[in-house]
Amino acid sequence: MNELLYLLLSFGVIIGFIRLKVNIGVSIFLGSLLLGVLFGLRPVELLRSFYVSSTEWSTIRLILIIALIMALTSILSQIGYLKMMEQATKELFPNEKYSLAALPALIGLMPMPAGALVSAPMIETVADKFNLPPEKKTITNYWFRHMWEHSWPMYQAIIIASAILSISVKEFSSKMFPLTVLMAIVGYLFFLKPIKSQDNERGNIKDGLKLFLKSTYPIIVIILISIVLGYDMVYGAFVGFLSALIPHFKKIDKKEVLKYALQPKIIFLLISVMYFKKLLEVTGAVEALPATILELNLPIVLVITLTPFLVGLITGISFAYVGMTFPLLAPFFTGFDKIALAYLSGYMGMLFSPVHLCLVFSAEYYKADLGKVYKTMLIPGFVFFILGVLYVSFL
Repeated sequence: MNELLYLLLSFGVIIGFIRLKVNIGVSIFLGSLLLGVLFGLRPVELLRSFYVSSTEWSTIRLILIIALIMALTSILSQIGYLKMMEQATKELFPNEKYSLAALPALIGLMPMPAGALVSAPMIETVADKFNLPPEKKTITNYWFRHMWEHSWPMYQAIIIASAILSISVKEFSSKMFPLTVLMAIVGYLFFLKPIKSQDNERGNIKDGLKLFLKSTYPIIVIILISIVLGYDMVYGAFVGFLSALIPHFKKIDKKEVLKYALQPKIIFLLISVMYFKKLLEVTGAVEALPATILELNLPIVLVITLTPFLVGLITGISFAYVGMTFPLLAPFFTGFDKIALAYLSGYMGMLFSPVHLCLVFSAEYYKADLGKVYKTMLIPGFVFFILGVLYVSFL
């Protein structure tokens, strides 16, 4: 029981500091230190964990991927490809507000850390035309970026769930696909429908496709290498970066690319998130969480709902709530409805997690107030969860 209290307390401190407008990376770092202290780690152990988490490959890989994506974004901006993407979406989606969903959804087909960073600059100009506040930009980009995570078979969470439960990826994805549709509908009703459409809008699909392919080819390169060919995302990001850099090498401001790619605040945020995850591992906090909840003798449906939700909320990663809770909950999965409920609950925790990279990076990019983002997302999130539970009950 103590483990649960310590987790909630350290998590509350992170959220509290963020609410007080403390830098997100600093907030997560301070919450991480508190977590370690509560679990009895000595200063030398806290330092050792920080050193290990900062230097291991998973952290370096993450920093490399994010830095390469940021560098690519800077190049695309300098050579005018972001403007070209904007023009392409005008042609493909004559009613421009739909591009606010289409572009993040496209990037969502590419499972990658902080993928919302790729789509954030792509929709910014259109969002500014509609005078969307930073919080609306953040939530629109974030929401549609993540609608595929219930059913797109490239996501690790789905692959891990199918392996743990001995269900084919095809069956799992097809049964969960209605949740993707529901999320798109809820997103449309809450975020797109209220935006007033512009009059007399016309487009040219052929021209739009040409512009789209020309301006997004580095992203297509990343998808081909990382998803189609199956190489690590770090290689895909590197080749995608080179594919944009080399043809335009002379006209690009290299210092500007480097400055944009290696922003200290973002690197520290990444290190803080990975430190938090390392301390969760070192203390055994998350592993103990499902067992602690089971000891409370709660109704099974509540256990299936609460356990993945808390792990998703604390880690901000979909494959974490699947990998950590599904093996323990497997005996209670008497039908696919229970599996879908556990996945949906974990997803909701991940969606609202303040250590979810896509959320914090989107808010950071648009200079949005994270507290206001949560308020904006609360009702749509609740509506989506209720509709999801209704769908799950029919499985």
